[in-house]
Amino acid sequence: MSEAAKKPQKRNAEKSRQRLVDAAIDVFARYGPKGATIDEICEKAGLNKRLAYRYFGNKEGLYKEALRTIYKQFFDLDVELRLMMLPAEEILEALITNYYAFLHAHTNFVKMITYENLNEGRIAEQLNLGGQKAAVITALQLALQKGQAEGRFRKDIDATELLLSLFALCWYCFTNQFTLGLLLDKDIMSTSNLEARTKHVLELLLHGIAEESK
Repeated sequence: MSEAAKKPQKRNAEKSRQRLVDAAIDVFARYGPKGATIDEICEKAGLNKRLAYRYFGNKEGLYKEALRTIYKQFFDLDVELRLMMLPAEEILEALITNYYAFLHAHTNFVKMITYENLNEGRIAEQLNLGGQKAAVITALQLALQKGQAEGRFRKDIDATELLLSLFALCWYCFTNQFTLGLLLDKDIMSTSNLEARTKHVLELLLHGIAEESK
């Protein structure tokens, strides 16, 4: 077979592979890694099961690739360089706002990470997450250092603890939006409530890390 003939086949294979991954993300996010089936994924992708096994080996291989893909979405979350020229408080405001927007736009990310934690991170630990750099995490660490150097943030604030607080405060309302909505009789995910929540989290964090005036 000529090289020219091989290229369309390769493109078709890549498209089929991506269709399977996209379908897998939707199905795994809905049913979890144990409840989802290859049959459902292939039906959603409109492809034969043999392709799924050819490309990924088995359901776990497909789940691993789906999980890798959604983590890549987080690692690819862009941080504009111009932000780093702003005052430290404004950098944090932009980062928190962007993170909330990311979670709101990527509901499958929230669902799959939640399922993976119920699974004790068994597949995630195979993805070398610690060896990758997320721009939003690096930018937050730099914002904290900048604020500390300028005397605006407390010197005893640990970057890791700040990240844990940020993730917890942002994450909870997305993972528990339905039961919280019933309990509080409130649409947790409405635009106005998300904006109010973002502002509230920002104020809490800034108040907690601000250097006290002497």
